[in-house]
Amino acid sequence: MAINKLTPVDFNQRIQIGTVKTVQNPINGTSKQTFVSQFSLYCAPYTRSIASSYQLTAEQLEQVVVIIRHNPKVCEGIKCQYKGKLYDVINDSIDDSSNYLSCDYLTLKQVTKGA
Repeated sequence: MAINKLTPVDFNQRIQIGTVKTVQNPINGTSKQTFVSQFSLYCAPYTRSIASSYQLTAEQLEQVVVIIRHNPKVCEGIKCQYKGKLYDVINDSIDDSSNYLSCDYLTLKQVTKGA
């Protein structure tokens, strides 16, 4: 991983990490999936340069990348809520260096209803 020059003030957004639970409506018996938060972390939004944006496909442009402090509880396939929207973690780029402040880059894809 490249050396990132992040300071603690860059981690100014909250991200909720959790799972999706199916809850049944007691009135009519229909089931609905709701997000259940297990813990929250501070994250730093990652902005792409214009040059790197040109190399991405349309699907990759819709993906969001955030940076968190390394946390072994966060892995691929877990759900998260960021800025009020539900996302899947599709890639967890772990910093394996022995730095004190190691960071993980999470690639998030928004969950679409009905898919």
